[in-house]
This record gives sequence, C-alpha cells and structure tokens, in this order.
Amino acid sequence: MNHMYATIQTLCARQGLNVTQLCRELKIPRSTLSELAAGRTRQLTLKHATRIAEYFGVTVAQLAGEEPLPGQTQNLDELIRDEPIAAYENLKKYLTEDDKADIATLIRLRAEINRGRL
Repeated sequence: MNHMYATIQTLCARQGLNVTQLCRELKIPRSTLSELAAGRTRQLTLKHATRIAEYFGVTVAQLAGEEPLPGQTQNLDELIRDEPIAAYENLKKYLTEDDKADIATLIRLRAEINRGRL
C-alpha cells in the first residue's frame, strides 16, 4: 500500500471517517485514492494533496510521510539526525547506560522544543 494512502487512512481514522466519506466531502473522485492505494499512481496531484492536507490541518510534507504527523513520535535515530551531536558517536564507548538514557531524554526534549511543543 502507498505510504500517502496509509497516512490518509490514519488521518481519517483519527477523525472517525473513512476514505470514501473524505472523498465525498472534498469532491475528490474515489477512484483517485483507489489508484493511489493500489499503487497504480505513486502520488496525488498537488491540488488533491493540498486539499486533503488542509482538511486535516497537516502539511503536504506530513501527508507524504516526509515529516511526522502531529502526535506521531520519531525514533531516537531520527531525532539524533536532527541534532548537532556527532561527537556522541565517538563518546558512546565511554558512557554508562544511565548516561545514554539521559542523553536520549535531552535529545527528545530538544526535538520537542524545536517543534514548538514545549
């Protein structure tokens, strides 16, 4: 299944509706999303993607899976990638498990601050 279609299904479920209902509300042909789900098309047109994203209050990048959805957590590796802590890799062998847990917590907090959630 296409990642964007899975994201749309997730967003629909959060709103308590199904994809067919979404299509009706936005006046998007149901076949457009069926083709996406089946993999016969790889992405939506910008017009359709924008309408769906605006409906759910997300960005097109979030709809495409390029950014996490609101309330969706990233794994630690993704958070580390966003932080300037390359030195951490060189220091890992000297750190205790408690040190590593503390660093992971700080990274998560920093990521939340960067996203404007704290």
